[in-house]
Amino acid sequence: MFKIFQHLRWIVVWVVIVLFLLTIEIVTAESWEVISKLPTHRKGFSTAVVNGEIYLIGGTLVENRRGPYGLSIVEVYDPKTNRWRRVADMPTPRTSAEAVVVNGIIYVCGGYNGVDNRLTNMKFLDIVEAYNPQNDTWARKQDMSTPHIGFGAATVDNKIYTIGGVIHPLDGKPGAPGRIDLVEVYDPATDTWAKRAKMPTQRDGFGVGVVNNRIYAIGGRGWPQFGNGGPFLTTLEEYTPKINRWRKRGDMPNLRISFSTVSLDGIIYLIGGFVWQSGNLKYLATVDAYNPETEQWSDISPISTPFIPHGAAAVGGKIYIFGGRWREGIGKEPVYVATVEVFDTGFRAVTAVGKLSTRWGELKIKRTLQP
Repeated sequence: MFKIFQHLRWIVVWVVIVLFLLTIEIVTAESWEVISKLPTHRKGFSTAVVNGEIYLIGGTLVENRRGPYGLSIVEVYDPKTNRWRRVADMPTPRTSAEAVVVNGIIYVCGGYNGVDNRLTNMKFLDIVEAYNPQNDTWARKQDMSTPHIGFGAATVDNKIYTIGGVIHPLDGKPGAPGRIDLVEVYDPATDTWAKRAKMPTQRDGFGVGVVNNRIYAIGGRGWPQFGNGGPFLTTLEEYTPKINRWRKRGDMPNLRISFSTVSLDGIIYLIGGFVWQSGNLKYLATVDAYNPETEQWSDISPISTPFIPHGAAAVGGKIYIFGGRWREGIGKEPVYVATVEVFDTGFRAVTAVGKLSTRWGELKIKRTLQP
């Protein structure tokens, strides 16, 4: 009897320890942490992940408010060591390009550069350049068919898809839309581009995520175009490359503009951004999480400060955001931050035989967003 009692006592002790450690790790996963700063205080850079390292490519120095625009600098952040290093510069200085990865090679597409902020001196680019981290070299690839910016880019089955965007206001014919519905696919194996089914909605500045080999275009700015502004969209559309077909999905429950997007473990995260409220800008710290399989929306802990992140990436179950901007009101100068923040989406549950990795999203109590 005594042995049974002693055995039960040890079971209770183990349960208490497990619950205690589990609680600690859940609390840890509930907040964002500032862990580093950008070595070069810049904006408009592209991000890409290769072998667990995050590449920040191009952009423009923050102090260059009115130009010149476009950098060649490439810096690499190693999440394991929390350290930075610099690698070979990109051949073409540019900002606001899109970067994607196929078979360990980074492809940088589009963007623009210019000596100042006058439209006549801004050049939208169709240039594609590929970086090989193995030998620290760049190579020129086949150009895109149309110079444009603000498009979405994604990879599915080792091919690159560029979607939507906006052409230069001085390049289009009178009355032609600035925002486009163009969809093209690039095959690195043959270095060729081909057109695909047009996106149903003409737009730029939208979020892109990939889940189960399907590409999701979320929000952005649509048509008819009102200068650099709206109309702002809650539209969500899904593209299946295998059958070259688009279909509409349920709208975003809450409008947000200029957010960053990360896809991780079947979930698409929309981070930061802003909304219009009574004619004023309201910057957001909230992070929305979209599950395409269930079409359910939830949220995770907000970032430390309401702003628009400059870049975002996911490595090892963690989401990283790099820099950002916000401003106090219309007409006021923007404020730029150079911090690097991280959020851990996964925790390790402790068992009597050791630690067992468990998906955090399955255990966290979700807060359903209100429509």
